[in-house]
Amino acid sequence: MNTSPRRAVQLAAIPLLTMAGHALASELPLLDMQDIRAPFSAACEGKPDSTPLPVDPRMLVTENVNKPGTAIQFNAFYVDLHNPPEPYVSKLPARPQTCGQFRAASYRGYKFITGKQYFQPFSTALGYANLWKVWGLKSRPADFDEQVIKRYGYTSADYRNPYPLPGEDPNKTNGGSGQLPLGFMQDKTKDGKWNGLVGVTCSACHDSRLGTKDERPFAWGRSNDANDAGVTQSDIFRANGPTVVLQIAPIPWSVGRGTTDAIGIVDALPAIWDMDSILLSPSLLEWFPNHAAGMSKTPHWWHRAWKPRQFWDGALTSDNVRSEMAFAVANVMRSAAERRNIYYEFEDINVWLLSLSPPKWDQGPIDTALAEKGAVIFHERDLWANGANAGIPKQPGNGSCASCHGVYSPRHAANPAFLPDPRLKGVAGVITPMATIQTDDKRVGVMEDERKRRAWQTSWFAYNELNPKWTGWNDNLLISQLRRAPRRMYDLGYTAPAKFSPTGPNEWIKPIGYVAPPLYGAWQGAPYFHNGSVPTLWDVLQPGSARPKIWQRQYTAPGIGGKNQGYDHSLASYDFKKLGWKVTDLPCNNNQNTASPFLPCSNGMETIDQIFAGIANAVGANNSLLYQSPPPVTDKQIQSRMVFNTHLYGQGSGGHDFVQSLTDDERWALLEYLKTL
Repeated sequence: MNTSPRRAVQLAAIPLLTMAGHALASELPLLDMQDIRAPFSAACEGKPDSTPLPVDPRMLVTENVNKPGTAIQFNAFYVDLHNPPEPYVSKLPARPQTCGQFRAASYRGYKFITGKQYFQPFSTALGYANLWKVWGLKSRPADFDEQVIKRYGYTSADYRNPYPLPGEDPNKTNGGSGQLPLGFMQDKTKDGKWNGLVGVTCSACHDSRLGTKDERPFAWGRSNDANDAGVTQSDIFRANGPTVVLQIAPIPWSVGRGTTDAIGIVDALPAIWDMDSILLSPSLLEWFPNHAAGMSKTPHWWHRAWKPRQFWDGALTSDNVRSEMAFAVANVMRSAAERRNIYYEFEDINVWLLSLSPPKWDQGPIDTALAEKGAVIFHERDLWANGANAGIPKQPGNGSCASCHGVYSPRHAANPAFLPDPRLKGVAGVITPMATIQTDDKRVGVMEDERKRRAWQTSWFAYNELNPKWTGWNDNLLISQLRRAPRRMYDLGYTAPAKFSPTGPNEWIKPIGYVAPPLYGAWQGAPYFHNGSVPTLWDVLQPGSARPKIWQRQYTAPGIGGKNQGYDHSLASYDFKKLGWKVTDLPCNNNQNTASPFLPCSNGMETIDQIFAGIANAVGANNSLLYQSPPPVTDKQIQSRMVFNTHLYGQGSGGHDFVQSLTDDERWALLEYLKTL
């Protein structure tokens, strides 16, 4: 092969540059001690508004990012919808370019999330105020607000969040003198007046506390690990008279605390809405209920800045905000045009999410020497070395924790043997295939059916207005119904996309496994895995066979009247050595007459719940309509839902078994290192 002198010099320079990179990296610290982790927030701290924003590190995770032999091989690629690939065209509003624009958009997003009700309200203020009647109490208890928080698993709002008490006019009392917890909000009319209707909000699932308000300040973005959406909806429906019939809707809101079937509801959108225009237009032609997702915990909001793709399976690019609007779209009080227009508000909400960083470790001194040892293990320890994990496929990369979760050490981030660009520090851009991760597969299977993905690809959610063939939205119900048939033909793979409904760039990719999440703040993010099935990080670092199968968190004292215990979220209930909730392992108790071969353990469950759970385990993977949860109306039902049972559909705690090659000393070092993130 002939090589020009100039090219020969360039080639010769490569190992020299790599050596220089190693030398430079070796001078950097192993531990990242930044106070602010979110890239834009860190870059703008103390800077004038005119300061240009740095490159969004997620945008670097494209198909040409990987270098042969590096420790991290990304496969969860970012798609820039604001500057989409061909043949799509750019139409979306410009992103913030300066710190001033970033601050302004972030503030608007915060005001939207705390001041605007996007979801469908299901309760009147009177119904909410009378929830105590549903609880079976004889009078409204003095600790009503606290009992709401305990029973439904919410936290107090650190800002005014009003609702009118019985007899109050909300528009004469600035919303009312009652105070709703974070996760509920009173709605307003289109002209900005309070309307006395109460519904849940994004924070019902996405926000919670670790530590009481007297122990630690509230921090936005910690996934709610205590909410029980099923109990909340059942009580609200029963407290509002005519809505009681909604309890029989085939929607399994939840089967316990801290997880929901939100993705299953997203899966059902085509049955209710015209996917092309978000017009309320019910039809079964594009609904394919062939697999139940099971319950999942919501990802932490404070991880948004490091995730190139969204959802636990990395289904969608994180430049998309419309998938998070599913519950806002599912509001029958809005027109199709109004639903589409709130997209612009969610762009600001997304900027606010990008500004969030998890709180730093604040629970005593860190053993720096042990943490540094953990940093080396995390980034360099090949879990497949010396023939270990022979039965588990090793994925591209160096086989370390970092090869899935990303690089966090400044020293390793600057080393080109680990990352092709140091700006990728903290970015978690790897989807680990099921053959390797082997965690519960119910959630990852929800969109395996190509018909579902086709229905998505030609929808407003896929940003199909960015297709040059797009001709406009249709908001006519009759035309919408007529268009369902040709859309279905495309869903089934018989035809090309209809001319009126082209594809969009926000493609829902074929699922292969789960995204390894970012680990900033992981020490305070229990429970773990996509379904919240593992109570501590110590348990995560054990093989699945060693993890608790049925476990119970510590509870609060009941409220006045002896009702409504909640999860204790005080610091005393958290294990700061094993990094997770203090739990009690419970033995399998299944001596009831209705015991099912499909439900090995049914600790404390009502008979009807056991029957439904057995059906779900038997056939839920084949038809999502057969994955249901009876309305929790008895005290026994509500109490049993506070126990995590890994034998229920989609709640398995197995997998992640490649950690079996670690020693206990290595595990303790890793936990000490994670405290620094």
